[in-house]
Amino acid sequence: MNLYCEQMGIVFTHSRIHQSNDQAWIEQKNGSVIRKIVGHERFSGIVAGQAMAQLYQAVRLYVNYFQPSFKLRERTREGSKVIKKYYPPATPCDRILANKDVSEQ
Repeated sequence: MNLYCEQMGIVFTHSRIHQSNDQAWIEQKNGSVIRKIVGHERFSGIVAGQAMAQLYQAVRLYVNYFQPSFKLRERTREGSKVIKKYYPPATPCDRILANKDVSEQ
C-alpha cells in the first residue's frame, strides 16, 4: 500500500485505533458541516458514494457562498479579559457584492 501511494503521489497517513480525533485531514470538517447534514451513519458502496459526492457539491456551495457567518471587527484586551466585536452576519456572497472594487456585472 505504501509503495502504491508513493508512486501515485498520495500522502498516506495512519490513524490509531480507538482515537476518535485521529483521522488526519479527511474528517476535519465533518463535525461542523457534513455530520449536521448526513448524520453519524456509515455509508458504503458505489451508489452511496456517488450520492454523497453530489450532496457534498451542493453543501460546499451553500456553506461557502450562502451561509451567513460572523467576521471579527475588532479585538481589544482589558487586563486579562479579551473583548471581541463582530460585524453583523453576512454571507460571503453579500460581502463580495458590498465591496466597492467589485463591479455590478
